[in-house]
Amino acid sequence: MRALSFVLLASLLLLTLHLYANLTMENEANSTTVRHPHSVMARHLEEESQSHECRFWGIVAEFLPDDVVLDHLINLPYSLKNLGAFNNDGWGLAYFNDTEAVVLRGEPPANVDPNFDLAAQELAESGAGIGVGHVRAATSGASDIPNPHPFIRYKNGKWWAFGHNGGISGTILRNLIGPEYLAENPPTVGDDWNDPDVVDSDLYMLYVLKCIEENDWNVTIGIAQAVIDISKADYGAMNFFLTDGETMWGFRRGNTLYYCYSETFPRYSVIASQPPSSTQEGWAPLYDYNLIILTKDNPPSIIGDIKTIPEFPSFILLPLFMMATLLVIIVYKIAGRKMILQRQRRKHLDFTLVTRIN
Repeated sequence: MRALSFVLLASLLLLTLHLYANLTMENEANSTTVRHPHSVMARHLEEESQSHECRFWGIVAEFLPDDVVLDHLINLPYSLKNLGAFNNDGWGLAYFNDTEAVVLRGEPPANVDPNFDLAAQELAESGAGIGVGHVRAATSGASDIPNPHPFIRYKNGKWWAFGHNGGISGTILRNLIGPEYLAENPPTVGDDWNDPDVVDSDLYMLYVLKCIEENDWNVTIGIAQAVIDISKADYGAMNFFLTDGETMWGFRRGNTLYYCYSETFPRYSVIASQPPSSTQEGWAPLYDYNLIILTKDNPPSIIGDIKTIPEFPSFILLPLFMMATLLVIIVYKIAGRKMILQRQRRKHLDFTLVTRIN
């Protein structure tokens, strides 16, 4: 028994070390270093003339820097307001007051709607830690309405906000989601999920959230599953941002997406379909299948290819094997104690027999 326990313990320890080494290599392979904002100049693309089916923007900080927010939303040449001239199917902004989402929307193009400026000012002065924005060039669903982006849903005790830049087949998304989950989660726009007013982005958000829910609310694994499943069936642009009011995730496939990280006070991280400044100084491009994760306390982290996240990743297996190792140690100790007790009982019996004989 003791020999078997020792063999199991040694095997599990070796396997744990092997998994840890694989995890380290996997992280190095899947992550890219955050580049200093003043040492990188992204390639200047003629993005204002490209068809992107929308533009979005998102920022994360301990407290949003109001001057940066207003520059990105209003003042700079490619601010979200100015991009409204090319994405003229309405605008939407949102920020999180603690964990509750405050959403501001408009139907006119952002560049001609005075309410957009008022909403941008409110977001900048909110004292929030997360803000997002979207200007729409409608490719599916109703278009004569205030921009439904960012879509908002309440799941797992949190408000989630989602914005999409691209186009995906509604039929494919409905089939992936399934009738039961669709019935439990009515559409944001439209009477039911077969209504022609339904926006593909609403279905996209719902499937991402379903995958996250199926993976015990592990957002990274859920996003990986959603991306892999959709990519097998659809080749449309899939860029999105997703936030739960604490963290922001940004994904790129098909359209441009950039990020910027400022280390100076007030420190912030930001993503945008198109950098708002004309020089693009301080902005770095993301590439297809990159997933960027923005938090308030740390620089952005980037997974190089979200599709490479395995079904049973080592960062889940590692704790399981560590627990198994601990279990073997406990079994080993219990077995040892039992052997000691058995020896003591034998000694006691031997002593009793000797006493009786005498």
